[in-house]
Amino acid sequence: MNALSDILGHLSPAAAYTVVAVAVLAESVLLVGAFVPTLTVLLTAGALARTGHISLLLVIAAATGAVVAGDFLAHRTGRYLGDRLRGGHLGRRVPDAAWGRAGTLMARHGGRAVFVARFLPVIRTLAPHSAGATRLPYRRIAPYSVIAACVWATAEAGVGYAAATSLRRILTLGGPALALVALTAIGGSLLWRGRRRTSPAAQEPASEPATTSSGHAQAGLTRPAS
Repeated sequence: MNALSDILGHLSPAAAYTVVAVAVLAESVLLVGAFVPTLTVLLTAGALARTGHISLLLVIAAATGAVVAGDFLAHRTGRYLGDRLRGGHLGRRVPDAAWGRAGTLMARHGGRAVFVARFLPVIRTLAPHSAGATRLPYRRIAPYSVIAACVWATAEAGVGYAAATSLRRILTLGGPALALVALTAIGGSLLWRGRRRTSPAAQEPASEPATTSSGHAQAGLTRPAS
């Protein structure tokens, strides 16, 4: 399906689960989390599970465990750094709008903000940090972290699992039709460009008399002056 699926497909099942867990866990690290494509990883792992190479349930379990562990570590980091988290070298690289949204969610929903933020890229990285920075006890966010982890991992890996067969059907049944449409579009584009190039050349002879008459007019105007 893509380069990532080729990589995971050549790994042993245990190594593939480890890659999924590490990728999801890395998302909980401030700044780094904004650049980790966990959606792509889980969709690919789910699609690969459809082939039988790995287990969908173990993919979900690995991702769920990594989310819970990552939220815990992020909470501890926020609690330790406090206000220095946002003003630090890494914190300043995160857009102010993302920090503001995470802070608003935390102020309105408390521990439930971790559940809501899990489905918002970047914000899910900041929410546990913000919870720790505001001294919100971890036990207040732990239940929401576990529930959100289960729902999120199941949804994203499950979509990849379900879409794998659909994608193959689209490519198998719709491939010839898509190729015909593409060839027709390319041919039409080339024809249109060819006509556009020839049209200025056809108009050039018509403009010559006007230029010639203009030249004669200018000559007539200049004779009296000489």
